[in-house]
Amino acid sequence: MEPICQSASQLSLTSWGLRWIVLICAATGLLSAAEPASNSGLDFFERRIRPVLIEQCYSCHSANAEKLKGGLLLDSLEGMLKGGEHGPVLVAHHPEKSRLIEAIRWEDEDTQMPPKKKLTPIQIDDFVAWVTMGAPAPVLTSDRNKQPVNPTKGSTHWAFQPPILATPPLVRRPEWLHTPVDAFILKGLENKGLSPSPTASGRTLIRRAFYDLTGLPPKAEEVESFVADTRPQAYAHLIEKLLASPFYGERWGRHWLDVARYADTKGYIYTDREEARFVHSYLYRDWVVQSFNNDLPYDRFLLHQLASDQLGDSHKSENGQIPPVAGLGFLTIGRRFLGVTPDIIDDQIDVMMRGMQGLTVACARC
Repeated sequence: MEPICQSASQLSLTSWGLRWIVLICAATGLLSAAEPASNSGLDFFERRIRPVLIEQCYSCHSANAEKLKGGLLLDSLEGMLKGGEHGPVLVAHHPEKSRLIEAIRWEDEDTQMPPKKKLTPIQIDDFVAWVTMGAPAPVLTSDRNKQPVNPTKGSTHWAFQPPILATPPLVRRPEWLHTPVDAFILKGLENKGLSPSPTASGRTLIRRAFYDLTGLPPKAEEVESFVADTRPQAYAHLIEKLLASPFYGERWGRHWLDVARYADTKGYIYTDREEARFVHSYLYRDWVVQSFNNDLPYDRFLLHQLASDQLGDSHKSENGQIPPVAGLGFLTIGRRFLGVTPDIIDDQIDVMMRGMQGLTVACARC
């Protein structure tokens, strides 16, 4: 299980090293500062482009550079749009017209950037993709204009406040309510001048429950049995039956597998001798399904995916037959980045924070 269940001690951070060296000049009027950038475009910039600016370019192309080269500032959006002494080298959406791409591809002997070592093919592809999508970038502010960070302002954001038990609101039709949550739904409808939909029939209700919890349609005999069941707790019994079905874990586990960027293959490989598949990836998939079906507590579910190999033997049978160490596939089943360890670790940190915290720490890379 080594390809998937790598020890957490082997996932410790390493130094980034000097990996990308490139000269990024900026657009003129061909790249409008007012052009909106999508979230995916900004994310791509933060993860694949900004590290180059900070690690390799700011020493010569920022407000704090000892000697500004080429008259080009890259630490502000204004500087990127203005360009340098030799004019624009980037045409948004058109990498084939951009001298930047020509330089990093080493197509011209006089303008080879970086001059000492050519970028890897995947790094060049990143810049081509960035230019193709319009060279999106956030509104960068020069160091001269930066405001000091106010930690108090961040801590008061609503997302970091503890939940407060809310009192259900008063409604005009209390007879419609079955649970306290219904009061909030009905109040929202009443505020919009709307009425609740009619009560669903038994045939409709069982189909909704089956598709929601298992993703499969009910059998004809199951429908007839449910329609004929007049007990007050018939629906509750149906839900308990579906939650106990093995199909429940398969239906809902797939959503977590999407968060964990699960795949059976690596997408691309470093050498011809490398295995293109994650040989034991199915163990992580089955472990996730098993966790949902066994109702594994959420805190244990997360802990096993981060440090199961550090919990000792007492937890080996906590979640069924599949060893909990298979949960470490959350960290190890991801893009391999042609074997570049810092990029692999960056991906692991990113999926952990996004998936488990709902936050991105991509900016911490720089």
